Amino acid sequence: MRSWRVFDRRNPRIVSIIKIMCRPFLVTLTLSFAVLQLAIAQEYHQFTSKDGKQMSAMLLDISDDNRQAMIRREDGKEYEFEIVGLSLNDQQYIKNWLNTRVIEVKTDYRLEIDLDDTLDLKRHRRDSRYTFEQRFVSYKIAVRNLSRETLPAANLEYIIVWKEHVRVYESAEKGWSYLHTGHPSKDTRVKLTGSEALGELAFNRDVNVSTSTVEINRFLVDGKNYLEDDLVGIKIRVKDAHGNVLLEQGSAGSKIEQISWEDAMALRDAVKDT
Repeated sequence: MRSWRVFDRRNPRIVSIIKIMCRPFLVTLTLSFAVLQLAIAQEYHQFTSKDGKQMSAMLLDISDDNRQAMIRREDGKEYEFEIVGLSLNDQQYIKNWLNTRVIEVKTDYRLEIDLDDTLDLKRHRRDSRYTFEQRFVSYKIAVRNLSRETLPAANLEYIIVWKEHVRVYESAEKGWSYLHTGHPSKDTRVKLTGSEALGELAFNRDVNVSTSTVEINRFLVDGKNYLEDDLVGIKIRVKDAHGNVLLEQGSAGSKIEQISWEDAMALRDAVKDT
């Protein structure tokens, strides 16, 4: 009959074998515990108020105005408090936390713009040889959201660009006259900028905006153009509340399409009063 040897845990050789077999498990367990401890340390932070009170808590959220912080203590209770009441180190911790947050913002809205230029007023003076004209031009912009999802808040920005060559004016002493402001062969472009809050953009509903008015002048001699301002066009941007550009468009068929937004913004501001 085959005999069975009784396991004796006091046997030094068997104890050594067991230790060797368990060592990888113990190492794995130790590493897992260390990772868990690291994760806990990263989630919870020791906050200290300016009067010295301390609290270990997890930072959950920051208010839109960056004044309030929402935290959760280790016992699960949540609190909201003023960030300025914390130590400077904790305020920096919150800033760093905000910089690491990834905010997913929808930016694939389908937007459409209808654009019309309008001649608001035309003044002119003509005598036997000279004709002085002032034309006041503005744009009417209709922004439409073709997405099924409502755009919560949006802003419209625009840049109107024209080449300024002449200024026509009327004075009490001399009557109508003109001022040569730039040579036609030179780049004398100027700009006028503006912005409007569009508010909420619901599906397939127009929001209408009218731009400021620009003055386009012309001076004729014997019925022929002598000096004339040249309207280049308008560039339009629609941005969401986070500053993301959702749509950029220029007046179709105009020279503005050849100018980037940055180059248009770099032009000097117009000084004409309308």
